This record gives sequence, structure tokens and C-alpha cells, in this order.
Amino acid sequence: MIASFRVVAALVSLLLAGYPALVLADLPSESGSAITDAMIQNATIPLSAENATFPLNAEAAKMRPSSTVVKGNTKTIRLVSDVFFAFDSAELTPAAITKLPEILAAIPKGTKVNVNGYTDSIGTDAYNLTLSQQRAKAVANAIAKARPDLKTTTNGYGKADPVAPNKNGDGSDNPIGRAQNRRVEIVYTS
Repeated sequence: MIASFRVVAALVSLLLAGYPALVLADLPSESGSAITDAMIQNATIPLSAENATFPLNAEAAKMRPSSTVVKGNTKTIRLVSDVFFAFDSAELTPAAITKLPEILAAIPKGTKVNVNGYTDSIGTDAYNLTLSQQRAKAVANAIAKARPDLKTTTNGYGKADPVAPNKNGDGSDNPIGRAQNRRVEIVYTS
């Protein structure tokens, strides 16, 4: 029972920190086998009576709604598109609109910011370019509402400048890499 509570508490902590949600099914009841500390340390959670396990994917767990990269005086806030937009959409999610002011809080008043949109490699170049431009504009519009003191310019780059491989070394699809490439970046100099 205590170990089960730890797993629930850990999942809640991950959600509050902005990590993607995990779906759990058929966790053992008090009368069944308990979740042990060893299971938690091995990052596996029983899913069925047959004690099948699903290892947590460390790469997917690293994805947060945003991250900041600093190079000299230039700061880049990367917004993960899968968190900020529905699939194939340039409309910000309600959660994104709520989260954006918190993300923008560190930007100094009156700063010029470039809002750059990117996609993964799926789809045509023309479609990805248009979608990346629309997403950049959607974020810039939300920035204007949340922080009217910031001066924004927008750019859409489509599938250019990936931050992770869209395909694995063997040529197979890399959905985690593609997810990292679907992003909008807020770039400014401090």
C-alpha cells in the first residue's frame, strides 16, 4: 500500500512538473501483489494479473512543456508543440494559454523576441512551412495578450533545423525525435 502511494505521488509530481501523463491500468489491489520498491527502482509497473510490465520511457519523460537553451546572451525558450497545440492544429490549447504567462515571466520588460515555428519531417514542405508559420503567429498573438510590452516577430521554418533525428539510425520512425522537432521557439537576447 505504501509503495502504491509512492507511485501515485510520483506520477502526480511528474504531471505537476509538466511531464507527459502515463496511463495505468489494472494496478494490483490490496489483496493482489503489491508494488515493491524494486519495481519502482526498475521503473516498471504491473499492468495485469499476468504481471506484465511496461518500462517507462526515459526519453519521453524528459519532454516538458518548455525548456530554455542559453548560448551567450541569446536565450531560446522551446515550447513543445504537442503540449501547446492539438495534432495538425495552430490553435493554442487552453493549458498552453494558461502556462504561457509563467513561461514569459523571465523575459525582461520591453524585450524584442523572435517567435519561430518548426515541424517534424512528416508531410509536404509547403504544408509544414504553413503550419509552422501559423503556430508561430498563434504564440506571438498569445504573447501580445499576456505581455504587451514584448515586441514580437514571427518566422516559420517547417522541418528545417531539427533538434533531434526524425528517424532512427536504421531508418525507422523516431516518434520521440519528431515530437521534439514539433516546437515553437521564443528567442531573445538579454
